[in-house]
Amino acid sequence: MAAATQSGTIIREAIGSLQLHIIPFSNIDNTNTSASGIQRVFGYWANATDDPTQGTEKIDVANSSGTFTFSTGEDARTGTLYVLSERTV
Repeated sequence: MAAATQSGTIIREAIGSLQLHIIPFSNIDNTNTSASGIQRVFGYWANATDDPTQGTEKIDVANSSGTFTFSTGEDARTGTLYVLSERTV
């Protein structure tokens, strides 16, 4: 599995006792991974930010100890990963 290409700045927003990480990607292929190092993940999702050439528009994502694996219907997608975790001070 190759790493997805991260682009831009990671934005972190405090929401009470939680932290929202907003991580942009410029190139996501099917089965790409991103080793975020984020601990105590409560929730996560990914949104596509491009128009696919096929009918499968969604980007699915799975988490295993802070490493996120993407599932896409086609390669070279752009999107944003959102991760909600426990906020560290």
